[in-house]
Amino acid sequence: MEKSKKGYIYIALAGTIWSTLGLFGTVLMERGLSSEQVAFTRLFIGFIVLFAYTGVKNRNLLKLNLKGIIYCAAIGIICQGIFNMCYFKAVEKAGVSAAAVLLYTSPLFLAVFSGIIYKEKITKLKVVSLMVCFAGAFMAVTGGKLDFQGLSSYGIIMGIMAAVTYALMGIISRKALEDFSSETILIYGFLFGAFFMIPSAKPVEMLSLASDPMTFIFMMLLGIFPAAIAYIFYAKGIASNTELSVVGVVASIELIIASFIGWIIIGEVFTIGKLLGVFMMFMSATMALQTGNQEENSSEYEKTFEYVDERI
Repeated sequence: MEKSKKGYIYIALAGTIWSTLGLFGTVLMERGLSSEQVAFTRLFIGFIVLFAYTGVKNRNLLKLNLKGIIYCAAIGIICQGIFNMCYFKAVEKAGVSAAAVLLYTSPLFLAVFSGIIYKEKITKLKVVSLMVCFAGAFMAVTGGKLDFQGLSSYGIIMGIMAAVTYALMGIISRKALEDFSSETILIYGFLFGAFFMIPSAKPVEMLSLASDPMTFIFMMLLGIFPAAIAYIFYAKGIASNTELSVVGVVASIELIIASFIGWIIIGEVFTIGKLLGVFMMFMSATMALQTGNQEENSSEYEKTFEYVDERI
């Protein structure tokens, strides 16, 4: 299997595991944790799990120089800490549905950033897949109904900032992974993000909640699956010659599966409109993968012609 195809599988796996975030988060908030404390738990437990695993597997991966510290600080503070703060503020000021829809403008930003920084081609099919992805996200989250009355401009700005910082994860990670392993980047990225969130999360208050065995189990599950394992798959996908403009759409499988989890397990209402949104997002991912294959084939043709020219 070509490296890039395997990379897209890693991205899809990451999105699949991320889809459990809402389930674990809902359970923990029902048990008394605030949304900020859930975000802190995800980062801090993720750090502990990856640090312990990497320490046993290969201690050399725990070493970090100044360049690595800068990368990890950027990922932790911008893509984890600021992202969480902006997203939860958007939820507070604009509502859950509006915040979720605004967050799914992130594939658009990722496509633009990758075009500017990594010179990826933005084809017509990519543009169509991005538009269908956003429209599908809107339908999957709202069922086609969103009350725009009472939406604050501040909440909208925070939602867009959350999308931008979320998109920057792929941009910064690709550059960082040229010099460091995915484990190294994620370990210290989680650590910086957790430290950044301490003032708003107030972790000391969480100790009494964590004394409950079931709460503790869900806190661990939150750190192991939608944090450590999901981000390892995501980093492997980013490092596998994938196109970031395609990655953003493929990762949106998270919302598709999360919709079914919300319907089947949590008991959320699943309307025809939401089903249409899920179908549209599935179609957008299919189109995005098609563009990735076209770019890969085009690259192979170019290499072949270059080789023939050299031989002639």
